[in-house]
Amino acid sequence: MKQRNPIIEWVTDPTKNFLTSFLVGTLLFTIISDGISALFWDNLSEWLQAKLNIEELSTFRLIVVVVLILAIFVLIYVTPFSRWLKRRLVRTFGNTPQTVQTNVRPLRETFPGLIAVMGRTLPNDESPAERAILHHWNGGQTPHLLHCWIVCTQQSESSAQELQKKLIDKGLSQGCALHYGDDYWMDDPENFGEQLNLCVADDLIDDPIYIQRLINCIYADACTRYDLDESEMIADFTGGTKSMSAGILLACATAARRLQYISQLGNRELMEIEIAYKLVPDKSA
Repeated sequence: MKQRNPIIEWVTDPTKNFLTSFLVGTLLFTIISDGISALFWDNLSEWLQAKLNIEELSTFRLIVVVVLILAIFVLIYVTPFSRWLKRRLVRTFGNTPQTVQTNVRPLRETFPGLIAVMGRTLPNDESPAERAILHHWNGGQTPHLLHCWIVCTQQSESSAQELQKKLIDKGLSQGCALHYGDDYWMDDPENFGEQLNLCVADDLIDDPIYIQRLINCIYADACTRYDLDESEMIADFTGGTKSMSAGILLACATAARRLQYISQLGNRELMEIEIAYKLVPDKSA
C-alpha cells in the first residue's frame, strides 16, 4: 500500500493532526497569500494599470483575475509542469519503495498499453516485440492492446517498420496504434521543456539511466496523450541490449508499473514479474 510522508498528512488532513493542519494550512498560508496580494495590489497594480492604459479599477482587477485563472489552467492542464512538480515533491518529501519479495508467474492478462523493445531480427523470425504485441492484441477480442510504444535503436528502426507491416497482415487493425521511431516525440516529465523520441541513439544504447528516463517519458505520454494509467500498462524487457533491459527494470521499480518477459524455455511463454514492496522513510533527503 502506498504511504505518505506524515508531515504532508498532518498539513493536508485535519484528522491526522488538527493543530498542524490549522497552523500551517490556515494561518501560515493565509498570511503568505495576503502578503502577496497586498504586494501586488498596493505596489504593482497602479504601474501595470497605467501601462495597460485601463482607467477603471474594477475593469483592471477583472482582467487580472481572468488572466491569472487562465494562466493557472494552462500551467496545470496544458504543460507538464504539474507532473514535474509532483515528481520533485515526492522525491524530496516522499518515501522510498524497497523490494521485499519477487514472484514470477505466467502472464494471462492483456493490457491496453505495452512498452516493448525492438531488436534486430531476421525477416521470418518472431521478435520478442511481435510475441508481446500479439499476446496483448488478443486477436482483436476485447480487452485488447490499444497503444504500443516500441523502443528502437538506429539499427532496428527499419525492423520496427517491417514488424508493423507484418502485424497488419496478421490482422492488427486500426484499433491498435504502434508508436516508434525518431519522429515520435514525448515530453520529459523530469526535465521541464525537454523532449525525447523512441529511437535511441547509438551512443546511448548502453546507458541504462537514459533508458530509464525514456521509459518514464513513455508512461507520462500514455497518461497525458491517451489517458492510460500506469496500472493499465506493462513493459516487456526481453528485447534489446542488457543495458536497455536494466533501464526498463529501473524505471519500473514502483508498485504501479508491471513487468513482463518472454521465457526462453518451451513455447516461449510470457511471464510477469510480481514485485512486493514496503515503504520506508527516505533518510537521504
